[in-house]
Amino acid sequence: MYILGMFGPGENPSAALLKNGKLIALIEEERINRIKTSPNDLPINAAKECMKIAKIDINSIDGIAWGWDCIKYEKYLGKENKKRKHDFNSLQNELNRNLYHPKRIERSLKIGFSDQLKTKMPKIYFMTHHLCHAASAFFCSGFKKANILTIDGSGEDLTTLLCEASNDKIKIIKKIKIPNSLGGYYATFTEFLGFKPYMNEGKMMGLAAYGKYSKNIQKKLDKFINYNRLTGSFKINNKLRYDGKHSYGVRFTDDFIKIFGKKRDKNISALTKPYPDIAFNVQYRLEEIVKLLAKNLYNKNKIRDFCLAGGVAMNCKMNGELGKEKYIKNIFIQPAASDNGVSLGAAQLLTLKKGKKVSFELSNVYYGQQYSNNEILHYLKESKLKFYKSKNIYKESAKLINNKKIICWFQDRMEFGARSLGNRSILASPLFKDMKDKINLDVKHRENWRPFCPSILDEDYKKYISSNIKSKFMTIALPVNEKIKKLIPSCVHVDGTVRCQIVDKKNNSRYYKLIKEFKKISGHGIIINTSFNIQGEPVVCNPRDALRTFGGTGLDALIIGDYIVRK
Repeated sequence: MYILGMFGPGENPSAALLKNGKLIALIEEERINRIKTSPNDLPINAAKECMKIAKIDINSIDGIAWGWDCIKYEKYLGKENKKRKHDFNSLQNELNRNLYHPKRIERSLKIGFSDQLKTKMPKIYFMTHHLCHAASAFFCSGFKKANILTIDGSGEDLTTLLCEASNDKIKIIKKIKIPNSLGGYYATFTEFLGFKPYMNEGKMMGLAAYGKYSKNIQKKLDKFINYNRLTGSFKINNKLRYDGKHSYGVRFTDDFIKIFGKKRDKNISALTKPYPDIAFNVQYRLEEIVKLLAKNLYNKNKIRDFCLAGGVAMNCKMNGELGKEKYIKNIFIQPAASDNGVSLGAAQLLTLKKGKKVSFELSNVYYGQQYSNNEILHYLKESKLKFYKSKNIYKESAKLINNKKIICWFQDRMEFGARSLGNRSILASPLFKDMKDKINLDVKHRENWRPFCPSILDEDYKKYISSNIKSKFMTIALPVNEKIKKLIPSCVHVDGTVRCQIVDKKNNSRYYKLIKEFKKISGHGIIINTSFNIQGEPVVCNPRDALRTFGGTGLDALIIGDYIVRK
């Protein structure tokens, strides 16, 4: 039985393919169309690539699971527009009503798959967005039972879902609805600080580490988002977010400006006061609310394993603080916690509905396209660049990294999710003080204060990380051992944390061998790993993307399959 999960439009549309409950492929549309987050697109290209990996087409699909309940959403928007005839929200609601209309989705899929379709389209099942988030986390966690928090901007009329799960059942404990949204709260301040909302929240999270706690800013935040200090229940003051005049931004009103001051101009450094302090206090408030929500959930059932999904679960600093709580034993964050993972959850829910099991422990994220040496050779010849086939890519690459070179590493199946985890990566040594600035300015073309993440050999994890939490997917910020901090300056953030990835031989033997060779030379089983892209572009997908990015940046070498390209 093949179930195709899909989600779109909106940010991060994707497609996932399950065969008898087993994940076969998961691909984001942006990787193919090369538009960052691919807003307002449907993941038809991604779905075709997933089916291509499985060597099937749309005629073999037993059902399409859509990660948004378009029928429920249509009714919700209809009610909302009757309440709000001409205010700021009504225009956006009408746009969304057209984008998410179930007939539009059905018609678009029929056209999109018309080149394959022999009979009639598989039935489309519209699934509740937040339940898809919850499923994508719990059914991949390996836990027999767990508490689940799904937190994002919104999904239909919901923004937050608190659940309890066991075996193949997810029980809803609490719902939080629009307009009370932690994702919306964070997006508002992301825009206010001069970044792009629902895309650059990670920048604000990184900036927060440069700020400090302020009672004055916390009092101001009380006017925007108030919360119960016992349960974590929260309420947004919509007069500061949407209901009012918008002279300075989309997600905050003029009354908001009266309280928080002038929006940061892009020509002003984000490190200029008071912006880092605002970022710190916004982040702190988010952490406090989420910890209370989680604790309240634990108090109801005493379950100590937790799963997180939804865009807010990509906040690795928040995840790290949550992981410190005494009532939490294990924590699993879906590596595609944003809407790019919703297609997987939708497919899992429909598979369950059709009588198959779906639970498994997600051990890696390598479910995208793969290119053979012969295919890579074709692209290399086409590029007219000088290249050669290496006798040992691991030793040669390790030497390059140790000699202060920045390399790009293109191997095996592409990752899904926001992080490159060793198959579409830019790699460098963390031992040099200036390496962070060099990558930020010469390669990634981004702000020089932004941190980089390390990949660490499984057997060396405890040497570097001062926590019992195992971080496989760069989803949790964890403290670095004090004794080792000064030895790896280019991958430790200003707050003394890293968002790391454990690398083991079983799940990525090639990447493991490379880091092992680097350890032989340098004495350290750790390297900087950042996504193989430049700011504003998706992670590279195919060899042509890799060659173009390599040629247009300050990268020193491209290791692609068994071939090496040097500048």
